[in-house]
Amino acid sequence: MGGDNAPDATLHGALEALKAWQGLFLHLVGDKALLEALMSRPGFGWTPELMERVNVVHAGSVVTFEDAPKVILKEKKDSSIRVAAQLVRDGQADGMVSMGHTGAAMMASTLVIGKLEGVERPGLASLMPNLTGSPTVFMEVGANIDSRPEHIACFGLMASVYAEKVLGIANPRVGILSVGEEDSKGTDVTIEAATLLRRMGLNFIGNAEGRDIWNGRFDVIACDGFVGNIVLKSAEGMAKLIKDGLRTALTSSLRAKIGALLVKPALQDFFKQLDYREYGGLPLLGIKGVSVIGHGSSDAHAVKNAIGAALRSTEHGINKRIQANLAKLTPKA
Repeated sequence: MGGDNAPDATLHGALEALKAWQGLFLHLVGDKALLEALMSRPGFGWTPELMERVNVVHAGSVVTFEDAPKVILKEKKDSSIRVAAQLVRDGQADGMVSMGHTGAAMMASTLVIGKLEGVERPGLASLMPNLTGSPTVFMEVGANIDSRPEHIACFGLMASVYAEKVLGIANPRVGILSVGEEDSKGTDVTIEAATLLRRMGLNFIGNAEGRDIWNGRFDVIACDGFVGNIVLKSAEGMAKLIKDGLRTALTSSLRAKIGALLVKPALQDFFKQLDYREYGGLPLLGIKGVSVIGHGSSDAHAVKNAIGAALRSTEHGINKRIQANLAKLTPKA
């Protein structure tokens, strides 16, 4: 029920996901009467076969973007995001996907589903496009704005497991975001976090500078959520600037329009790499289930890909692998 385009975009995205992945079963959480009425519209495509893989679960309220995240604890215990989290906590679902209130989704994930043993601060990972074509796992991008060194080191560990097991990157190269390549550069927090990462048995190759997010030198870059969120939002703004600027330039004259026709296929491939909808949403790593948090303006395509991201995390047993690595590596730190 959350998001700028809900519930219509959510339902369309869910429909496309069911068509794409035959083994998928979805609980659609929200106003049951409204959802069922929308799904029964002529021509929507909810066939009897697809309906067999869907369960509509009623939730009496919705967390709006104006609400504080903590409303799920008292005022809106029956909200769709909390009901979805309870399904995961109770083992009725493997994971949840939300396009709504980010803070409420994180609170429901950490407090209702619960944190993995050994994880003090779960974190959001973002897949950033780079020159190699394989994304950089950038973590953490907003769940924690006052991280301590041990938290940042844990972000690097969890992101490394995600890169290896979900994205298929062998022995991922891990770095920590800093202001220079030298080990002596950075704040006391980043220098201590780098020391911890070196002791964790990861393929830690040192400090990463801002440009390294985009050049593919690292597969994983760890940072605190304050810096990470600024980088993420700046990247979104820059991507829009590039797309809008090119569109304006390529339609400014007849010559430009002719040239645009020649480069259109290449530009479409490039723009696809910059499109957040292709990644679907951000996985929240460090909780007992799977939680993928999407952009508030997500359309059906983004919803489908967010569901796909949750499905891949579930299929690869990401939490068991994070837990195993924490148990094995944390004592060394």
